[in-house]
Amino acid sequence: MTQFLYTARAIDNNEAFGSTCYANNEVEIRSELKRMGYTVDTVKLQKISQVFGRRKRVKLVDLVNMCRRFAVMYSAGLPLLDCLSSLVRENESKNLSDALMDIHTRIERGSNIADAFSKHPRIFSPLFVNLLRAGEASGKFDYVLSQLAGFMEKEYDLKRKIRQAFAYPIVVLVMIFLVVAAIMIVVVPVFSKVYTEMGVPLPGPTIALIAISNNAGYIFPSIIVLAVGLWFLLRKLRTVPAAKNRLDRWKLSMPMGGAVYQKVVLLKFIRTLSVMITAGIRLSDAINISENVADNAVISEATNMIQRNIKRGGTITEVIKLHGFFPQTIIHAFSAGEEAGKLDEMLGKFANGIEQDVDDGIKRLVTKVEPLLVVVLSLVVGFILLAIYLPIFDLMKVLHK
Repeated sequence: MTQFLYTARAIDNNEAFGSTCYANNEVEIRSELKRMGYTVDTVKLQKISQVFGRRKRVKLVDLVNMCRRFAVMYSAGLPLLDCLSSLVRENESKNLSDALMDIHTRIERGSNIADAFSKHPRIFSPLFVNLLRAGEASGKFDYVLSQLAGFMEKEYDLKRKIRQAFAYPIVVLVMIFLVVAAIMIVVVPVFSKVYTEMGVPLPGPTIALIAISNNAGYIFPSIIVLAVGLWFLLRKLRTVPAAKNRLDRWKLSMPMGGAVYQKVVLLKFIRTLSVMITAGIRLSDAINISENVADNAVISEATNMIQRNIKRGGTITEVIKLHGFFPQTIIHAFSAGEEAGKLDEMLGKFANGIEQDVDDGIKRLVTKVEPLLVVVLSLVVGFILLAIYLPIFDLMKVLHK
């Protein structure tokens, strides 16, 4: 199907209007409008945004909504191409709609589903594509779609909870920065002028505060540039294997958030592994994809050991017993699952428990961070007030004289 832009007029009152639609060709649009009582003025091919060369990013929430609708429509018995056509029209993301339209065209021309989706790797992850491929091969495409929709919803909920948890500290830090900047630029110069005119001797804190105020035009923009530069530097360092290794290990041992981060990484790994095994994907491929989803150097180290042991006829449990990243409860889950031949089911149950631990850990972390922010704010504001009002005592002496 192709997107067209058309203009038409109603036969009865000659009222003109224009819109866009998806159709196989121009003739189809003209015949449909004519049947409904319209005369067609123009029909043009709608130019697609250059999504395949430049803008390919799609929000996770848009993918979640698309996947949920896809699963519902396909399970209800709608043909695959009709499902895709509906998703193209109803999707809120232009980038995703363009990609789905390209996928529709490829499948219509004879491509299989997984290969068509794999042509858009920046939108659909290897996990997404491999699950679709497993669903095609096993004849359980509707089941795999439902599993994929549930997995992506949980992934989105996890990211949303983390963002919401850290939104408050970030907002508070930004407000502290803005308030301090406003005081330095507006308030401090007024007091500085008064003290200078009155000839009041200034103590050390006040001199330091006035020096910061006089150079505020350089200091505060430099802080912003430094923060942005640090953010870009960290992103760049993650592309360097040695640096990423150190960063990932440091995040696991952070004083306050390390334990929570470890549980988040573990949750991503075992949940992905559970879904992949349930879909019938080969164990070695499932482990590799789960490693990519977890995205941590320590997990990569463990999965390399697991893959080598599996090739030698060993089990996953034998490896994770020797790796300190995995807690005892997860070791028992792998052991029981492998012995009973129900590894996916066992991991799915433990993933639900870890998810609750992550929620509780995030709440406790925020509870610890809030008092720390209050202390920082109190120290900053206290220093400013002390530096401003200390000379007032000397000023009172001058006025008495």
